[in-house]
Amino acid sequence: MDVNLLTKQFLYGDPANRWYDKSFQLIVNKDANSAIHFEHAWGDGVAILRLFNEVFKDSIERSVTHPKMATGATPVVRKLEFKLDDQTKKAKAEAQKKFDAAVGSLTVGSLECKKFGKNAIKKSQLGPDSMLQLALQVAFYKLYGQTVATYESCSTAAFKHGRTETVRPATMATKAFAEAVVKQNPSKEQLRELIKQCSNMHSKLTREAAMGTGFDRHLFGLRHMAQGRRVALFEDEAYRRINHNILSTSTLSSSALLVGAFAPVVPDGFGVGYRVMDDQVDYNITAYPARNANDFLQSIQWSLDRIHEVIGK
Repeated sequence: MDVNLLTKQFLYGDPANRWYDKSFQLIVNKDANSAIHFEHAWGDGVAILRLFNEVFKDSIERSVTHPKMATGATPVVRKLEFKLDDQTKKAKAEAQKKFDAAVGSLTVGSLECKKFGKNAIKKSQLGPDSMLQLALQVAFYKLYGQTVATYESCSTAAFKHGRTETVRPATMATKAFAEAVVKQNPSKEQLRELIKQCSNMHSKLTREAAMGTGFDRHLFGLRHMAQGRRVALFEDEAYRRINHNILSTSTLSSSALLVGAFAPVVPDGFGVGYRVMDDQVDYNITAYPARNANDFLQSIQWSLDRIHEVIGK
C-alpha cells in the first residue's frame, strides 16, 4: 500500500469532489480505502478517532457484506450536477489555480519502523509518546543544528467543553540528549539517564496540559482580550518565536487507523503525524519547499536507531 499516495488523495485530492469547509467528510476510494477529512474549528482528533474506532468495530462485528455478495451501485448514491453561470465558472477556475499552486508545493513522506514500539518502550519504564517526540527533536537538531518551537496537541476532554492545550516537547532535557548523541560520545549509561530525564519531563508537561495548567491557551486568551492595546509580552521576540511552530505534531494511535496527516502550519515548518503501536512506530511528514520532508525522515530514522540502541529490545 502506497501511504504517500493515500496521504495525497485524502489530505487534498481532487478539489472538484471535496467539501473542505464542512465539519467532516467521508471519502471512499474505488479500491475501498477510506478516510475522514475534517475541518478543525468545530472539534479535535479525539472525536474523529472515536468515530473511526466505533465504525471499524461495527464493520468487523456486524458486517453487512461478504465476498459472495452481488455488487452494484446503491440507488441512494447519485452524482450531483451543478448549473453554473459565467461568473461562478470564472471564480471556480481562479480557485483551481490557487489550489494547484498550494498543493503543488507540498511534499509528503512516510516512515514505518518495526524495531520497537509501545511494548519495548514501556518495558524500559519510559513514556511511548515522549520517545517519539524525542526522535523528532534529535532529528531536527541533527539536520539543522538547533532546536525550534514545537507544538503537540493534548486533549483537555476531562473538562466540560474542553478542547486542547499545548504540550511543548522541546525542553532542556531533549536538547541535552540531542547534543549528546549528535556531537558527543557518551556511554550507554549516560544516555539512559538523559533519556529518562526526557521521558519524565515530557510526562510532567503532558499531565499539566491535560489538567488545564498549561500556559499556551491562557496566553492566547489574554492576547485576544488585549486586542487593540500594546502589551509588551505579546510583542516580545520570544513570544513570537514560540508561536512560530516549525514542528507541528499530533498523534492518533489505533488499529482502525493507518495514517493521519496535515500540512505545516508555517511555510518553513513540518507537519508531523505519528502513531505508536505495540511493536512499531510510524511517522507521516509534510513540508513546503523551505524544508525537505525526505531528509527529515532519514534523520528521524537515524534518531530512532539511536533511541533503540539505548532502550534495547
